[in-house]
Amino acid sequence: MRKLKLYVMTHKMIEDKRIPNDRTLMLVGSYNKENLEGYIRDDSFDNISIKNSSFCELTGLYWMWKNDKSQYVGLEHYRRLFSDGHLNWPKYKIISLTKVEEILQKYDIIVASKHQWPKYKNLYEQYKNEHIESDLQKLETIIFNDYPDYIDSWNQYIYNNNSSYNYNMFVTSKKIIDEYCEFLFSVLFKLEPLIDLQDGRDNYQRRVFGFLSERLFNVWLNTKKDLKIKELKLASLGDSTNKDLIRRIYRKLKWRK
Repeated sequence: MRKLKLYVMTHKMIEDKRIPNDRTLMLVGSYNKENLEGYIRDDSFDNISIKNSSFCELTGLYWMWKNDKSQYVGLEHYRRLFSDGHLNWPKYKIISLTKVEEILQKYDIIVASKHQWPKYKNLYEQYKNEHIESDLQKLETIIFNDYPDYIDSWNQYIYNNNSSYNYNMFVTSKKIIDEYCEFLFSVLFKLEPLIDLQDGRDNYQRRVFGFLSERLFNVWLNTKKDLKIKELKLASLGDSTNKDLIRRIYRKLKWRK
């Protein structure tokens, strides 16, 4: 039995045959969905599956935190997986679990290569322009009031930086990710009652806790100076970058009307 389990989060049946058989498929938001053969459901055992529309893949992460007993765990998406070396589209080189295990002999955590927003001076400006500013402000208040050890990391990441590890993707020891989840979900569960998901926002902006968790992952990671981090490129199996960009622009304009 492998000591590493790498979960691929999906909200539907995965048709793409390029996803390796060594992955564990998890159906998120499964509380209102039929069973899919071969998929773990995020509404089993200790779970928050019902929150999926606003927590996104975090309902899967919560399930992993509470229910998985593997030595090492990881999270990928049905459209994004870690790549083995440079990409050669359309023949994506998705990394194997064997290669991941080799990397973990030298590094503490694997993350997706950093993404930069060159048109923004910092990530506060980026969030303000692409999401709902008050959500980030409420999160900042919680950090400043209840998590003082993270204030310096927050300020550096949000106000003096325009790059980020995105998608909530990682591979690391269960011990490390358990520590992160203790921080992440304690913060988000304090924030949850302060955000009105019925305030006119569309389905995209209702994914607020998923968006904010990407910021919290970086803030948490920046405080862990002793962790050896390995960045890997991604194999993107879904829509093209141009299509994603068009969708983001449309959502932004729609929200501002």
